[in-house]
Amino acid sequence: MTGPVRRFPLTRAAWIATLVPLAGCDPILSIDGAFFPAWLLCMIGGGFMLGGIRWLVLRLGLEPFVGPKVPVYFCTYLACTLGLWLGFFHR
Repeated sequence: MTGPVRRFPLTRAAWIATLVPLAGCDPILSIDGAFFPAWLLCMIGGGFMLGGIRWLVLRLGLEPFVGPKVPVYFCTYLACTLGLWLGFFHR
């Protein structure tokens, strides 16, 4: 005897069909004639911000009190990147 047949719901297909065209709505910035997507610039800026925050944490001697370092610094990087995105490109 086989298990129940799982069907792909029509609502899920409708959501996917409406979200696919939105992938092309990314702002593109021209920097000296080269086009860069805005998310790439936000990721680079988030990396620089994370470097500054980590330097500050090390300088203040707070590094031993940071929990698991990889998740904490990754979440800090993500917050910096998304903060730049919201600050500069969210309408």
